[in-house]
Amino acid sequence: MNNRILFYSSVKSKTLFETQKFYKIDIDILENIGFNVYPTNRIADFFKFWNYDISFIYFYRYGVFPALISKIFGKRVFFTGGIDDLEKSYATKRRYIIQKMFFKLCCLFSNKCIIVSVSDFENIKRIYRNRLPKKIVKSFHSIDVDRFICDDKSKCDDFTTIVWMGGKNNVQRKGVDTALVLFSILSKKYNEFSNSKFIIIGKEGDGTLYIKELIEKLNIENMVKFTGEIDESTKIDILKKSKYYLQLSKYEGFGLAAIEALASRNIVFHSNKGGLRDSVGRHGIIINIDEDLEAQIETIYQNIISVNDEFLSEAESYVKLNFSNERRIEDFKKIILERNVEK
Repeated sequence: MNNRILFYSSVKSKTLFETQKFYKIDIDILENIGFNVYPTNRIADFFKFWNYDISFIYFYRYGVFPALISKIFGKRVFFTGGIDDLEKSYATKRRYIIQKMFFKLCCLFSNKCIIVSVSDFENIKRIYRNRLPKKIVKSFHSIDVDRFICDDKSKCDDFTTIVWMGGKNNVQRKGVDTALVLFSILSKKYNEFSNSKFIIIGKEGDGTLYIKELIEKLNIENMVKFTGEIDESTKIDILKKSKYYLQLSKYEGFGLAAIEALASRNIVFHSNKGGLRDSVGRHGIIINIDEDLEAQIETIYQNIISVNDEFLSEAESYVKLNFSNERRIEDFKKIILERNVEK
């Protein structure tokens, strides 16, 4: 088997292949099924055709360039990752048109495009007018479910969210500002949340100042904690101890962190936008982020207090069944190892 994979994403630093879970998980899965994986953020590496057999590319924009180079040298090419800007309700018209063009080019130069959510799949169907190329296949992101399984005995009334704060736009897209407003309302209106903390996990950056200004405006400075970038074990420990997780994204390609929270028996508040419909859906508490939160708060509170052990156990089972690494391993075996993969 030609088993050398050049694994590409246009990240600023190669350290993100270790710290961003969706990269790390897929690299581990590819190695599990027998490939030697070499992560790179340099397009120039694809000109060294003698060093690799297969290109595995994250995201459908800059990835078009390594895909084209790979095809010139007769390599097999696989794409994956979310495609936020194919969602018309989220992207501007200009961004949508650009993403549509880039996706079609990426698809043209690929052997398979591995789509990670039903919402992305439906958006792709629209741009092909329901005549999908056979090379487009579905496989949801996955997690090591067993690492997140816990009981409810050690949990406290804390709220958690995970976000990269390198830019204000990402903080806003992930709905951290909306989540803070919701937390502020709950903590001031209902006694059981008066001592709760809001824990924000993730690397700090330009978006942090925006969040801190909002926290000051809401007068909840003493209730919010920033952890910064932390290791995987510490993150898992926090999720196991927290009771609530917030993912109020304007659009979410998949929602991997929300899945981790579900597996950790958190009550997940989410916007049901994009991939969150697949990854969480009815297994969390859906918040209408397009309407006034204050007007919804009593309904939200009643939904919270109605959550019982059966609800949390069903969510945990749902994650085990649909989003385990074992399932994505089998998908990759079928997609990448099949002999008749598209030329």
